[in-house]
Amino acid sequence: MADIWSELEEVIRSLTAVSDIRAAAVVRRDGLIITHSLPEGVDPRTTAAMTAAIVGTSEMATVQLGQGRFEQALIESEGGKLVSTGAGDQALVIALAYKDANLGLVLMALQKASRRVDEILRRAEAR
Repeated sequence: MADIWSELEEVIRSLTAVSDIRAAAVVRRDGLIITHSLPEGVDPRTTAAMTAAIVGTSEMATVQLGQGRFEQALIESEGGKLVSTGAGDQALVIALAYKDANLGLVLMALQKASRRVDEILRRAEAR
């Protein structure tokens, strides 16, 4: 199990090494935090729960509106961007990006991280 945690933490380190990403987290789809690099003063449990709710609602909306499969949620604010994407059936990967971030770079890094998280969790589940 320690290997799984270190692999997930490495995914977070890789994401936050991207210059446009300020912080990142891996959360379960039910809203529980798995691992994170969120800034001090940000409650990871609240962030995980809110992000899971946003993604869950977005997934339902895309189905109801006939828009196909949900891919990611993007929230822009005066302080930056929050991007959430699915990582298989079990998890979500979220990134806090700077306001002037290159969104293409952020999305590319998130897609790679999401695939990696899915692989790690599937392997753990198979044990």
